[in-house]
Amino acid sequence: MTDELMNQATEGMNAFEKVLHGVPGYHGYKEKELRRETDKTVREMISRQLMDQRARLSAVQADLVAGGQLSLLDDLERADRKLVLLADRIRTASYGYAPLFDDLRVKEAELDALARFDEALYGDVSRVTAIIDNLTTLAGRPEQDWAESIRALITALDTMNTDFGHRGEAIIGASSASAADSTELVTSE
Repeated sequence: MTDELMNQATEGMNAFEKVLHGVPGYHGYKEKELRRETDKTVREMISRQLMDQRARLSAVQADLVAGGQLSLLDDLERADRKLVLLADRIRTASYGYAPLFDDLRVKEAELDALARFDEALYGDVSRVTAIIDNLTTLAGRPEQDWAESIRALITALDTMNTDFGHRGEAIIGASSASAADSTELVTSE
C-alpha cells in the first residue's frame, strides 16, 4: 500500500520538481519527503477508517437501547472513547518530518520501518471492523453475547493502542539496525 502511494506521489511531481530531481542531494531529500507524506497519508487513512467504525458503533448503541440492554452501554461507551482516542493518536502522530538543513535527520531505514509499522496497523483495523460487524448482528441476542463482543472490541482497541505506543521503538530499532550495518561495513573493510 505504501509503495503504491509513493508511486502516485512521484508521478504527481511538477516540472520544477522534476528539474530539481537532477540536482545532487535533492533526489534523496525529495524521496524522504515523499516517504514522510506517504506515512502521514497512511495514518490519516487508518484514523478515518477507525472513525467510520465509530459511526457504526452509534448504530450498535441504538440497538442496545432498543433491546433494553442498558447495562452494556457503559462498556460500549468505553470502547467508543478508546476508539476515538486511538484514531486521534494515530492521526496526530509524528511522521518523521525534518527540514532540509535540520541536524536531526530521519533516515530512510527509519521511514521504511514506519511504513511497515503503519501497514501492520492498517491490518489491525480489519480486526476491529470484524468485531463491529459481529456487534451489528447481535440484535435480539442474549446479553452475554453482546458483552463478549464488546470485551473483544475493547481488547482489540487496547492492543492496537499498545502496539501504536511501540511505534517509536520501531524507528529506534531500524536506526540501531542501520547503525549496526554501517559499523559492520566499516569493520569488514
